[in-house]
Amino acid sequence: MTVGSERRGSRARQQVRLRDVLSVREYRGMLLAQLASEAGDQIARVALALLVLSHTGSPLLAATTFAISIVPGFVGSALLGPIADRFSRRALMLGADFVRAVIVAILALMAVPGTPLWVLFALLLLAEFATPLFASARAATTPEVLGTAGLVTYGSAVSSSLSMANQAIGLVAGGIIVQVTSPRSALFLDAVSFAVSFVILVLYLRPRPATLEATQSILVILGDLRRGWTVLMADRSRRSLVMLAWGMSLPLVAPEAVGLAYTRGQGLGDSWGGLLMAGVVTGAAAGALLVGRRRPRDQIELVLPMAIAMSLPLLVTGLEPNIVIVLVLWTLSGMAQAFLVPVMTFTTLLTANEQRGAVVGIAGSLFGLLTASGYLVTGWIATVTSPAFAVVLMAVVGLAVVSVCFITWPGRELRDAVVRLESSSF
Repeated sequence: MTVGSERRGSRARQQVRLRDVLSVREYRGMLLAQLASEAGDQIARVALALLVLSHTGSPLLAATTFAISIVPGFVGSALLGPIADRFSRRALMLGADFVRAVIVAILALMAVPGTPLWVLFALLLLAEFATPLFASARAATTPEVLGTAGLVTYGSAVSSSLSMANQAIGLVAGGIIVQVTSPRSALFLDAVSFAVSFVILVLYLRPRPATLEATQSILVILGDLRRGWTVLMADRSRRSLVMLAWGMSLPLVAPEAVGLAYTRGQGLGDSWGGLLMAGVVTGAAAGALLVGRRRPRDQIELVLPMAIAMSLPLLVTGLEPNIVIVLVLWTLSGMAQAFLVPVMTFTTLLTANEQRGAVVGIAGSLFGLLTASGYLVTGWIATVTSPAFAVVLMAVVGLAVVSVCFITWPGRELRDAVVRLESSSF
């Protein structure tokens, strides 16, 4: 064992701190690259939506830009995830950044009056397909970079919190940048952000060989996908974790899905709706950091209680209390969403290194698909009943899901697996 691994092993037996994660140079670079690319991405989505809205006057077409940005997440994650096991993950991340920088730059050049919308949407779709490949490669690389379960769980929490902060800040900043400059300038800024991410990864992240033999055969990749599903479902502990995440995906997005409609129904302005949605995201970011600080074995014990706690505050929405009370309750619900941090982290850690790309891709793909469905289902229920009733109904669904998971939960198996992870290096 090297001096470095001994030092990281010592950290795993203690409460991990933020400085412990940031002291790992490679992971510090990964976080900087994430900060650059995700912030630019959110700004670009707002810019393109506003560009489409100004050219067409159609809210539906403007919303289509956000929908298109979501599609590759659940389609590409499953199809591209296995590639992260057969090629250098560093090379895939760099390639994804390069592709996104080039395509978004072309998109910015084409974003002029007279360009057919389908061309802009097609370019956006192509750029977004590189995102799940990047995400799968990064998730599979994290255990190798950080080395111990304690560092990996806290590092994943920091990454998740940073992603949500980028989402909130990027959406606001996007509107400001477009107003001060132009949508095209914001799109060029996004292209630059991917170039910055590329340079950071070149400087910080060292090359590692692929875990499986490279291939150009689509049949081999599809075979990896099939084996990834088998691996994901074969282990009871891993299967229970992903089933909980998939089942909770509908209530997870309920507040954000109807936040604006809820405040309008209360006779309040859209600014309150924005605050409600921001409260959920801010709570989730804070919760991720708080959970990530705890030991891995403590995190796994918190998964089911926090999943329950996520739904309980939403039930009060049915009483339609003062909007400030709703804001506090939805923020608390967002904090409890941090149960997803150990769920996603341990799904990765409980998977062999050579299969992580496929398993993470499949798990993320179905989670994204169900999350998108959650927006649609909640919106439809709110339309035929009311936003408050839709939130309450989704909260009841969440409690029902946790109840089923509680009955089948492999508590001892998960605890034993996590304890073993705490004493091992990756």
